[in-house]
Amino acid sequence: MIIRPLAASDRDQIKNFYLAFSTEDRRKRFCCTISDDAISDYVDRLNFALHLVLGAFGDQAQLIGVAELAPGAKAREMAFSVREDLRSQYIGTRLLKRILCHASMRGVRKVFVMFLADNIPMRRMAIRAGMLVQTVSCEAHAWRDVLPPNAEDISQWAIDESISSA
Repeated sequence: MIIRPLAASDRDQIKNFYLAFSTEDRRKRFCCTISDDAISDYVDRLNFALHLVLGAFGDQAQLIGVAELAPGAKAREMAFSVREDLRSQYIGTRLLKRILCHASMRGVRKVFVMFLADNIPMRRMAIRAGMLVQTVSCEAHAWRDVLPPNAEDISQWAIDESISSA
């Protein structure tokens, strides 16, 4: 699997990835029922200069997972999606690790993720990542501090970046 930053030239792939989601997967990713038009509008509004969007690509160079890091005043929001037939293979966890590394390298010091309380895979992933999770009614919030990069983080980031741009 290759994980690489996505750009405006990848918009159609991102749209098709989200449009293929079932109603339930859309509800879990966007925390509400969302139409095809709303997904298209969402992807069209992604500003790749401000949003970090990572894509995970499978053996057939097909987009199988997406992670987003959105701008924020005090903390940056993360979001994750993995193709339904490929879940439980730690693709989301690998995307999370990469997005945390990118956040660290960019000087981000706090990240959070919001998800529906019944989204058990996202809850597990957040807990494994050392995030504090709080549930209020039907919504959950998870957050954590991001440490400045150390020498090992910088080396791993450089290796990951060279592999993803090869």
